[in-house]
Amino acid sequence: MSDFPSLSEGADLSEVIDSMSRSAEVLARIADEVEREPLPPGLVAALPRTGPALLLAARSAEGEGRSFEASGLVAEALSLDPDLEPARRDAEEYAACRTDPGLELPERAAHLFRRLTAYLYRPARRHLVEDLVARSVRVAEHALADLALFEHDVVGEFLDARGVWLRGDEVALLESWRRAPLRLWEVLGVRGQEITLRDAGGTGEDGGGEVTLADELLPGQALPGDLMLTRLLPDGTGPRVFGHPFKVDPARGDEMLALLAGPVDPREIAAFFRRPARPGPGSAPTTAPPR
Repeated sequence: MSDFPSLSEGADLSEVIDSMSRSAEVLARIADEVEREPLPPGLVAALPRTGPALLLAARSAEGEGRSFEASGLVAEALSLDPDLEPARRDAEEYAACRTDPGLELPERAAHLFRRLTAYLYRPARRHLVEDLVARSVRVAEHALADLALFEHDVVGEFLDARGVWLRGDEVALLESWRRAPLRLWEVLGVRGQEITLRDAGGTGEDGGGEVTLADELLPGQALPGDLMLTRLLPDGTGPRVFGHPFKVDPARGDEMLALLAGPVDPREIAAFFRRPARPGPGSAPTTAPPR
């Protein structure tokens, strides 16, 4: 961390952190950087026991995947400085990982998907989405976030870091999500709040069979013959689309299926939506829009 002097210099870290803490914006920026690049253990041990310093220690632990330890440090920071806004936001996020036991699993599943997305957008992982957006188009960011969650196994990182706060059925559910494949689905029919899909690749245990989902949004956004790239995730009662599907031009369906034939490369999927369709026989070649 270039913002911290070397311990060998005998710097007074109390003065350094006090100086940074005078600006809430600067402290928040430094905390984000610490989460992206955790501090050396010796420097963490040398931090004073002040609210801002404990926030930095918490962010360093979070960046190393130790959310339980980070939550304790955040709580200590808030006991010393209740108005420390970055720590308050972190405390709220940690608390939200503990779901309401009175809710049925499908409701908790939807909540957990939102927690996963929040986890993805933390400073240590935000670059995973930004990299895919840079290779694709900005309007696809929500769908690209779903892609980053699963193809970079952020779900597994979440389980390692925060599984201690989850119930047994929630852990089992998230483990099943890690195994759910990304597939290209053809819309066969729409009726009310139901949509019927067929695996366009004809692979997997269902052999390309049909599946009907109840969904509040998808039926109003799709027509028979449309192709959508997404993964169906179990919610405890059946398959469900939690994220944002990509809409694929039917003329490019085979091109997408080729990308799904082997191990999925999220960068190639992202770039697919930036590339123009391949020209047909006898047609003039097209070029991608300038970056």
